[in-house]
Amino acid sequence: MVLEGIVLVPALVMGIIIGLVEVFFVHEDETGMGWFMHAMHAVPFTMLFVFVSMNITFAFTLLNLSITQNMWVDIGVRAVIGIIAMIKIGAAAAIVGRIGEKWYHTIIIGLLIIAAPYVWMFAGPSLTPMLPSWAR
Repeated sequence: MVLEGIVLVPALVMGIIIGLVEVFFVHEDETGMGWFMHAMHAVPFTMLFVFVSMNITFAFTLLNLSITQNMWVDIGVRAVIGIIAMIKIGAAAAIVGRIGEKWYHTIIIGLLIIAAPYVWMFAGPSLTPMLPSWAR
């Protein structure tokens, strides 16, 4: 099957965790009730960026190029994904027009998106028994 090597459940778990961190940051940074709509917009995009970051290796195996075997290429592509996520977070906060998100919150979320696959390598064995049986 083509989708055999895709990382789905770990990407969803890490996406939800990082999305919740972003919700906490948005709640702290923005005033009024506008933070809730911003947070509900931020969580799916955070999950999308984490999904892409965690499936870079799968995409590279489809390309079957020798350069994709290099670990630094993986890290570089994940860094680009994290930077794109930071730009998206900053742009969404700027559209609101009020206080917006603090710059260091944006950097923390971007770094978490970059680090998500590596964090899962260490946290995954502890988190997997807590998942439902269909998700293991």
